[in-house]
Amino acid sequence: MPTNMKNVIADTFFTMVKQKGIDKITVKDLVETCHISRQTFYYHFQDILDVIEWSARQAIQKALDASLSEEDPEQAIRKFITVAVENHELIQKLLQSQKHAYIERIFVEGLKIYLLELVRRKAPDLAVNYEDAEVALQFYAYGIAGVLLEQCSRPGCDPDKLARQLLKLLQGKILPIEHIGV
Repeated sequence: MPTNMKNVIADTFFTMVKQKGIDKITVKDLVETCHISRQTFYYHFQDILDVIEWSARQAIQKALDASLSEEDPEQAIRKFITVAVENHELIQKLLQSQKHAYIERIFVEGLKIYLLELVRRKAPDLAVNYEDAEVALQFYAYGIAGVLLEQCSRPGCDPDKLARQLLKLLQGKILPIEHIGV
C-alpha cells in the first residue's frame, strides 16, 4: 500500500510540535525526522504554515463527516467539541507560537467552513441572503472558536454540557436578543 506522504509529513510535524513547540521546528528538522528530501517536502507543501493549514482542513472535514452522521444536532455539536477537547494540548501549543494569529485565523476559517456545510446539509431550505449569512457565519465562527479555545483548555471540560450550551445559544434559547433590549 503506498504511503500518503502528506499525512506522514503532517503527523510527524504534529508529533514534533507536542515535543518542542512550533517555533522551534524548521523544514530541515521536519525532512530529517521524516527521512525525506527537501524536494519531497516542497512537492507536497509550500512551508510549515501550509502543513498546519492542510492538517486543519483535514481535521475539520473529519469532524464534519463525523458530526453530520448524527441525526440529533446536539450529538453533531458534541462530536465536533470532542475533537477539539481531544486535541486541546496540540491546539494550545499552536496558539502559543509566534504564528498564533495565523493559527487562530485557520481555526475560525475552519469553523466557518464547518458551519456553512452543516447548514447546507442539515437545513438546505434555509432562506438567508448572502450578506446576512456571511455576517452570521463570522459571528458564530468567532464566538464558537473563542468558547472552544477557552473551554477546551480547562481541565475537566465536559463536551456534553458544552454541546447543550452551544446548541441553546445557536437556537436563541440563551440570551434571546428580544429580552435584552437590542
